Amino acid sequence: MKYLIWVLLIFIGIAHTSAQDVYTSSGKSGYHKKTKKKKGYDPDKLIIGGGLNAGFGGGYANVGIAPILGYRITDHFSAGIGVGYQYYQQPEYVDPVDPYKVSYARENIVYPNLWTRYFVYRNFFVDGSLEYDFISLKGPGYDNYGNLTTLKANVNNTCLLLGAGIRQPLGGRVSAYFELIYDVLQGKYSPYPAGAPDIRVGFAAGF
Repeated sequence: MKYLIWVLLIFIGIAHTSAQDVYTSSGKSGYHKKTKKKKGYDPDKLIIGGGLNAGFGGGYANVGIAPILGYRITDHFSAGIGVGYQYYQQPEYVDPVDPYKVSYARENIVYPNLWTRYFVYRNFFVDGSLEYDFISLKGPGYDNYGNLTTLKANVNNTCLLLGAGIRQPLGGRVSAYFELIYDVLQGKYSPYPAGAPDIRVGFAAGF
């Protein structure tokens, strides 16, 4: 009885091994490894990155940082969230007593956003971003009596940014990207000038 059981186990093992053979066009059998697509969250599709910018000269300053976090939903389409900070400064000559005295208008912007990106051909992509700006303004001005003073204001603004760009792989999962975007809403306090696209450069892993 034990002998029969061992024979059956060996026969089942041989049959199971033979069932994994795949015949090629030449008629010879070869091993075929079955691969399954990952289901659910895949860390290889995670996108982490963002951009930095800095510009100075003649009393002007423009400094910002904009990290992003996203996920590659398909090979061509990705989406995510981001939050950015931008600081602007420009000189103002408004002192009636001393016209050469420099005062500065300053603007601090914090902007959370939702973004999407779609690759239309190889490394060329189009993208869109819905951005909400929290803007803090501070600068020289005049009060109701005509006296020079410092004016402060906090305003909000919604931007819908549409654009296109190109990706340059740098090795591994890291890429640099360059894009032109434009605020199609052009709200009253939009930090993006009308008539000209905004230029952005950044780096990302998994992009």
